[in-house]
Amino acid sequence: MTDINMAGRTGGVLESLTPDQADKLFHSPALRHLFQENASNEYALIWLLSKHTRDTGSDKIYLKDMVRELGLPMDKVSAIVRSLETKGLVRWTHDGKGQEGTYILLTETAITSVQAKRQALRDYHQRVVAAYGEEKFLHLLGEITQLEEIMRQEAEKEGKGHG
Repeated sequence: MTDINMAGRTGGVLESLTPDQADKLFHSPALRHLFQENASNEYALIWLLSKHTRDTGSDKIYLKDMVRELGLPMDKVSAIVRSLETKGLVRWTHDGKGQEGTYILLTETAITSVQAKRQALRDYHQRVVAAYGEEKFLHLLGEITQLEEIMRQEAEKEGKGHG
């Protein structure tokens, strides 16, 4: 399996982030929404498959799971997959005779495209950090981490109080 998340990483303050902090920065719901909102359905599907690969370690995603994740009808997702397959970005296949359903795999071309887009996002984040100030940024991350820990502890207390 190709690691499409770590390819082309650059140095700087972003290298000092824990994996959890980096994930929050690069995969925040707001950024995902913005990125998907401005992306084509095709790129959203490629992005979903690359995220699925990263999260599960599996190179494939079943069509029915893509339909659920994207919130689009089966015929729309199938049309997008066919278009991506025609462009050489995915391979649409199945195990055995297809009883378990069909699944999609990214091609090397798609992986390279995702890597380039992720590198562009990393570059963007690096510029934001530089403009904000690395020291201030690291301090802010520390404060956020502390706040999240307090919130977790309070939620645990709340859960125990109602049990």
